[in-house]
Amino acid sequence: MLHEHKYLNTLANVHQVRYNLKETQDRYNRMAGELQNKLNEKQTKCTEIEQQFKELKRSVAMNAVHSRTGKKLSAKVIKEWEEADEAKDQEVHQYRLQNIALRNRLANQEKVLKKKEQLAEGLHLIDYEQLKIENQTLNEKIEERNEELTRLRGKIINHVIMLSHTREKLKFIETQNARNEKDLAELNDRLDDTKNKLTKAKGKRATEDKKNQKLAQKTGIARDLSLKVAFEDRKKQFSSLHDENQHLAAKHAELCRIIKEAR
Repeated sequence: MLHEHKYLNTLANVHQVRYNLKETQDRYNRMAGELQNKLNEKQTKCTEIEQQFKELKRSVAMNAVHSRTGKKLSAKVIKEWEEADEAKDQEVHQYRLQNIALRNRLANQEKVLKKKEQLAEGLHLIDYEQLKIENQTLNEKIEERNEELTRLRGKIINHVIMLSHTREKLKFIETQNARNEKDLAELNDRLDDTKNKLTKAKGKRATEDKKNQKLAQKTGIARDLSLKVAFEDRKKQFSSLHDENQHLAAKHAELCRIIKEAR
């Protein structure tokens, strides 16, 4: 029963508040409508007066004569004057709007300044000294932050320079690495060709040795000086190919090591 009574009282209060709000809105709407009507009447009257003033100026201009020639002004000149006058009116209108906006800003700034002055008058000396100390502390922190920012900028510049140099060095190493890989490929081809020649030479030597052994067994031709000279030439050729093979293998190993270090 008690809750029901509270509910009814609350509902009645809400209804009363809504009724008062509606009355207030209706009153403000009527006031706004009346003000809008008055504004419309003022604007209509201003437009009429402005139009009459323009017609008056046009009439005076059409009846005016030039002081030297005694001739009336042409319609083109009158139209140019009216257009210039209209542009000036628009410019004055814009300046008036700016003036109103600046006045409003000035009034707001004066209110803020007045509040600050009232607040400053209410501050005690100890509060003022405390503010000075806090301000000094903040200034010192700002200086520290500026110094740290300067150091960081210097580090960034150094890192950018180092990065640029590293990129240039990397590009140079990549180019050199590509050249070394090309040389290595050529060297591999030469090495394979030399190995093939060496294998063939070994085969020919083995064949010649077998022939020589057979000839030595059959006849004494193997002891011929020309055969010995041919054998020595073959032996020297084999030794030369063997040395060239070792040289190419050493160069191949060196290039592999350079490429591995470059990577």
